[in-house]
Amino acid sequence: MTDYKSTIRKFEKGYEKKGTRKLKDIKDRFIDGKEVENILKEEGNLEVYETFTKSFSPMKLTLTVVNPGKVGKEFYLTKGHVHKNRTPEFYILLEGMGSLVLQKAGKSKEVKLKKGKIALISEGWAHRLTNTGRKKLKVLTIYHENSKPDYNLKFKKRITKK
Repeated sequence: MTDYKSTIRKFEKGYEKKGTRKLKDIKDRFIDGKEVENILKEEGNLEVYETFTKSFSPMKLTLTVVNPGKVGKEFYLTKGHVHKNRTPEFYILLEGMGSLVLQKAGKSKEVKLKKGKIALISEGWAHRLTNTGRKKLKVLTIYHENSKPDYNLKFKKRITKK
């Protein structure tokens, strides 16, 4: 099996743009708003995920690192988005366990990520990552620089611990 530690280190140190999302930033993305408020009160504003982006015009590569954790029974997740310019995106699992949630025209599906395998998000599909494991989820994404992500959407499908 391929070891991506070198690739991950390069992104975590040599990025051009870094983003951090804390629980308060994405609290409306979780089902259990009451549990979000309890966590914020008891544990503080925990970091849910980080992004490390590099540009290779006209493409961008982003390493997304989602921490392990849950809000109630729902696993930590990314904010999720759809591309306004209807461009595809590729996801490659480097470390951890996780799923992609895809949504389009009222249809939702879960794609379980496999290490080193490319998952294609076709044009027009909204998508978000969910960390279903006990370690950090590290995923490399590849997309066009003019994809114009739209974060103003709600996902129907949820990934929860059974």
